[in-house]
Amino acid sequence: MKKTPPKNICLLGSTGSIGRQVLEVAGRSRNFRIVSMSAHSNTKLFAEQMRKFKPEKACITDQASFEKYPRPLAGAAKILPPDKLSSLCTDKKTDLVIAGSSGSSALIPILEALSKGKTVALANKEPIVMAGDILTAAAKKHGGKIIPVDSEHSAIFQCMENSKVTPEKIYITASGGAILTASGKKITPGFILAHPIWKMGKKITVDSSTGMNKGLEVIEAHHLFSMDFSRIAVLLHPKALIHGMIEFADGSVNAYLSMPDMKIPISYALHYPQKQKMRNLMNFTKLDMTLEKYPAGKFICFGLALDAGKKGGLYPAALVGANETAVKAFLDERIPFARIAPIIRKTLSETPKMRYNIPNVLRVEKWAKGRAEKLIK
Repeated sequence: MKKTPPKNICLLGSTGSIGRQVLEVAGRSRNFRIVSMSAHSNTKLFAEQMRKFKPEKACITDQASFEKYPRPLAGAAKILPPDKLSSLCTDKKTDLVIAGSSGSSALIPILEALSKGKTVALANKEPIVMAGDILTAAAKKHGGKIIPVDSEHSAIFQCMENSKVTPEKIYITASGGAILTASGKKITPGFILAHPIWKMGKKITVDSSTGMNKGLEVIEAHHLFSMDFSRIAVLLHPKALIHGMIEFADGSVNAYLSMPDMKIPISYALHYPQKQKMRNLMNFTKLDMTLEKYPAGKFICFGLALDAGKKGGLYPAALVGANETAVKAFLDERIPFARIAPIIRKTLSETPKMRYNIPNVLRVEKWAKGRAEKLIK
């Protein structure tokens, strides 16, 4: 019997939280080969990863880090500069692109991969939020496929894959982050970063407590599943066991449950459409699956994100840019937690009126970062 060749993986953002977990899952199986990978500036960890996984090509997306990187540390891998990132994604050898990097740097590489008919496992919210209409149109036109890796969107994706009926409504859940226990406490970066359930990167952990993360996820769901905003609901579920649900016209509901472990949706994206055995079986007699109304008023950025998503066009790009700057300022202790939302709101109110296309999406995101920075100063 002829052996199936390993699936060739291009991993964007290998040194981040998602990237490290992808390598952990993929490294357990001979069914995968990391043929290319990228990192931003953590070149020490990147060198260790390259020695272990031996990619053919690699890209350092921070120009200064690329110029300083000692080539012998790369082993046999060819190290490419930031402007060559797309070439990793569109390489003929690449079977699956996993977008695990943060921010908008992967937007054009993802677009070009989809335009080549590639499958993209999307763990990066910003590109689909900023240019969802463009990315989904490219996938449809060229035969590309987007497999969501976010736990909530992976849940909805799997529920819909297993149904022949279009749902009337979809539900995504929110754990709420540390802010749910903030009553009377000083809201410092240290407090916010102590997420009670998930282990994530710093920015997304802050976004969880501002409600920005859930707002971005609603926008993402709107694009991924072609659902009007009125048919997407958020429910508060602090234990993060129910990740998503779809409701049908007859009142029946399909729900997706799992332990809160990002390796589960990562494994599904890698093995799609199969499921690999993992040690994450649930004991239903000891689980709290309480669902509550999402207290949108408690999350200072949720409404801002929703409004930007509904306006569409370039507003989501301005949202992403302003939020990135404001969250960084909070983490650097330059602004208090309460100032994040006003900075984003003011920036959004000044969003330039321009045609909606990829160059302008990136221009407006960059403009919003700069405008938010001026408001901070």
